[in-house]
Amino acid sequence: MVLSLPVRPEVALISDDLYSVLTDNDTLGYVHKVGPVFVALCGADLHHAVEVGQSLSLDRAVEMVRSR
Repeated sequence: MVLSLPVRPEVALISDDLYSVLTDNDTLGYVHKVGPVFVALCGADLHHAVEVGQSLSLDRAVEMVRSR
């Protein structure tokens, strides 16, 4: 039996308040920092990405994008 480990996404800073969440082959979504809140957005195209949650933690927001 082969077990596959969950892929830990890479997080890249795009601008002062915007991060992209990436795997080796895909853009999973984005995290937009609005004041103290990190807004998790799913979708490869930023202009069409859908909000899936908000958090006070960047790591938690990235996990929200990754788990969708």
